Amino acid sequence: EIGLRGAEMIANRIKPDVAIVTDVCHDTQTPMIDKIAEGDISCGNGPVLTYGPAVQNNLLKMIIETAKKKKIPFQRQAVSRSTGTDTDAFAYSSGGIASALISIPLRYMHTTVESVHKKDVESGIQLIYETVRTLKSGQKFKYF
Repeated sequence: EIGLRGAEMIANRIKPDVAIVTDVCHDTQTPMIDKIAEGDISCGNGPVLTYGPAVQNNLLKMIIETAKKKKIPFQRQAVSRSTGTDTDAFAYSSGGIASALISIPLRYMHTTVESVHKKDVESGIQLIYETVRTLKSGQKFKYF
């Protein structure tokens, strides 16, 4: 999709209380990526949790607590303005939706040889599953 318009339409249509968005981010061990500017992210070290304006801090805190409790490895990344993902569309739609971003590190993004580590995908799925399990159906997120 271009311009996050699909996510914006979904957010306005279903008006969820919480959005946990998944995407990919750069494995900064990839040649020609500056780890100082982009952060130190590696395939095989777990999914990446993003800090930034579109990420609701209490939801992120809950995801981190879940990861620690369930011993799910994770990495951290900070963005100064935009995540560049559907997280932005959800966070700023329908009056604001509590949003978080869980990314899978990817080597060689936008090429024919993109690669992720199987453990990162499995850990990302487990992290989302365990986080959603902590939310009770029909109840507001406890940090709101």
